[in-house]
Amino acid sequence: MLLTNILYLISFNNLFQTATMKNHHYLLLVIFFSVLSIPASAGNLYKWVDENGNASYSDKVPPKDARRERETLSETGRTIAIKDAAKTGDEIQQFRKVQALQETKKQILENQLNHDTALLKTFQTETDIDAFTNSKLDMIDSHIAIAIGQSDNLRKQLIGQQKIAANFERRGKNIPKKTQTRITSAQTNFDENRNKIADLGQQKAYLVAKSMKDKSRFNTLHSLSAQTPEINDGTKPSLLLGELKCDINCEPLWERTINFIKTKGAHIIFTSENLVLTKKPSLSKDRGISLTKIHQEGKTKIMLDIRCIDSRIGKETCRNKQTTALVNEFNSLVPDQ
Repeated sequence: MLLTNILYLISFNNLFQTATMKNHHYLLLVIFFSVLSIPASAGNLYKWVDENGNASYSDKVPPKDARRERETLSETGRTIAIKDAAKTGDEIQQFRKVQALQETKKQILENQLNHDTALLKTFQTETDIDAFTNSKLDMIDSHIAIAIGQSDNLRKQLIGQQKIAANFERRGKNIPKKTQTRITSAQTNFDENRNKIADLGQQKAYLVAKSMKDKSRFNTLHSLSAQTPEINDGTKPSLLLGELKCDINCEPLWERTINFIKTKGAHIIFTSENLVLTKKPSLSKDRGISLTKIHQEGKTKIMLDIRCIDSRIGKETCRNKQTTALVNEFNSLVPDQ
């Protein structure tokens, strides 16, 4: 504070050097009123709490407490900034895991929003989706009918060449190379045709499944909150992560996790087959919960992460006993039987 006051006074040094006897009374008045305007305090005041819960206040933080979380206070004692405590090695590793999950969520959300936008621009109603799908199915059915007709002819050609070969064998003669080549060619054409029919059948199954999925998504979009979904970078993450693994069918477990966060009071604003987002926390006691389904190397895992507002109490919410209990309960979930 003394240093600040001195700097205020030095700013008048040039005035003294150019002063004359005629204006020295004026200069003294300027200095007098300027000194009155000097702040009563200057510099930052910090608050931190030691391992015993004792709070300390000072404009300088001792080296032994430099790694602790500390608050910067205003002249009125209001917290204006919070510096997080230095992280341990394990905390740094967990924080990187949280950040990687954030990036995955952003990518999933971006892809889903692009798909949703295209879906809503293309179709106005469920009937539109059905009409589009049926036109595609009719086209595939016509191709299947043609392929089946070709299959009958190819089968007859193959059987004819096989009968010719059988006649040579019954007479004890070797099958001519030309006949063998024709049999091979007929067999190849027949197999390719059957594969084509099977492929067209798979296309039909895919279109039917996609139609059902699009209609379900179409209805979901009309029931979701009008709030724009986002990945909350403006909030602070909890280092407590939930993680469940499943190898085969994860849908029952996925539904179980969604119901779980609902029972914990989560207000869902966005849902898809791989991502669930809840309302962004607005109060220090609030928790923003996300569910993410990640497919990797033939396996699937479901992640739960929590974010809180960037305040002292908000950070405490993200690591308190209730949050720890929530994550532990999540990690014990199993699919409904």
